[in-house]
Amino acid sequence: MITNRDPLTEKVLVSPDTKKILMSIKEPGERFGDVVARVLQDRKREDFIAYLDRIAREGEFVPLDSDPEYRAIENEMNRESRHRKTCAAVH
Repeated sequence: MITNRDPLTEKVLVSPDTKKILMSIKEPGERFGDVVARVLQDRKREDFIAYLDRIAREGEFVPLDSDPEYRAIENEMNRESRHRKTCAAVH
């Protein structure tokens, strides 16, 4: 639950239907401003996920194997993994 206890500065006029919807999703202890803030935060999250999905679908990607820095990290991880297996076999 988001609780924004900043001082209230504005009135927002809404239709009776909108007020009913806000009341139906309002959680205990929330003000209507808190509900609006929560809905906006959810919308921003959904927009960001949609943006990432669009990049995943339409983006042009370079294979990681062709990146020397990635290859060095991968080689180091493989060396550490082999070292751990060797140490575990000794014990």
